[in-house]
Amino acid sequence: MEEYDVTIIGSGIAGATVARELSKYKISVLVIEKNSDVGLEMTSTNMTLVCQGGDSLTFRPGTLHAELNVKSIPLWPKLTKELGVPFKRIGGLGLIRDKADYLKFLKMYSRAFKSSLKPDAPYYISEKDFQPLQFLDRRSLRELEPNINPKVIGALYDPNLAVTDPIKLTKALAENARANGVDFLLENEVKHVERKEGYFVINTDKTSVKSKFVVNAAGINVDRIAEMVKARNFTYVPTKGVLTDFDEETSEIFRHQAFYLPRLGEPHVKAVVPIIYGGLRVGIYLDFVMRSDKNLPPQGLQHNLNVIKEIVPDYPFEKHIKRTFFGIMPLTNAETGWHDFIIDIPEHVPNWINIVLGPAGVSASPMLGEKVVELLSMSGLYLEPKPNFDPSAKRGVRE
Repeated sequence: MEEYDVTIIGSGIAGATVARELSKYKISVLVIEKNSDVGLEMTSTNMTLVCQGGDSLTFRPGTLHAELNVKSIPLWPKLTKELGVPFKRIGGLGLIRDKADYLKFLKMYSRAFKSSLKPDAPYYISEKDFQPLQFLDRRSLRELEPNINPKVIGALYDPNLAVTDPIKLTKALAENARANGVDFLLENEVKHVERKEGYFVINTDKTSVKSKFVVNAAGINVDRIAEMVKARNFTYVPTKGVLTDFDEETSEIFRHQAFYLPRLGEPHVKAVVPIIYGGLRVGIYLDFVMRSDKNLPPQGLQHNLNVIKEIVPDYPFEKHIKRTFFGIMPLTNAETGWHDFIIDIPEHVPNWINIVLGPAGVSASPMLGEKVVELLSMSGLYLEPKPNFDPSAKRGVRE
């Protein structure tokens, strides 16, 4: 039975990020992934946004959600350059329909501006990494987006918002980790984990390994893996999000991310995002479901069509539909209406870390690995840096 210092269960954006960060140290690391490749589940079904400005700075203060997203902002350009992954600032528009919208965005603007530029703010970001938000009147908005709904009277413009390719990013992280010494077991589904004195035995449907530490990054199944060693100290609601992609021709119709604030009683998201390779992604129709529900809600496409037509009314988007799809993500704190990440060592199961990301997980990924390294170090794992770590090297995870 092979032995490792750290075993990571799951290789979505969370597992791949942690693997790459741990590959910087002189330790043995294994990633176990049930699918035939990395990044095939939640990572592949999101809006592709990188929260770079007012959106990240207005997450609920004091949450891990806010902390990791804000601290990741200055790391994105360097990370994507090292890994050869596309990263593009597109700018975001919070669309204003009336005074109620304006007042809400004014609060967002005030908080984001102070958080980003005031040196003694909790999440200070230097001016070189962030451009201040600004309000646009109707005329200025139409100069940016000539096809915008004429009923929109203005917008809160965030020039920092960016997009990436989460699947390519996850693969690049995994391949860099592999090139720097991390082992990968693909097409191995974890069936049982035994907690022993000083280590864990992880049994897959094909093999067994020993590990001193375990990082549980199993995505929507993170709770089931945690329950194998009685390490579940969290709850979440499985949430299905339906998205629609429109073809490359629509890139000429709208160029920025844009969204409407929800009205009272509106449970779904109304947003459009330019895809980094061309086209638009629109959504999100939300549905609280059983994780085993693989059906595409028929009302999802109609919702997404309504959203884009509410933003750009005079264009035949029905003729430009490329695909409609969904992902299932964990939504924590559903009863309070706000979401937070979970990156935690259960008090009664030392040397085990649970990771629950959900919304904005891709955006926070640059800081996620550092957070896990900090927890592992606090738990007694000796981490000596590798002098020969190569931040750009690649090696296939199947090799």
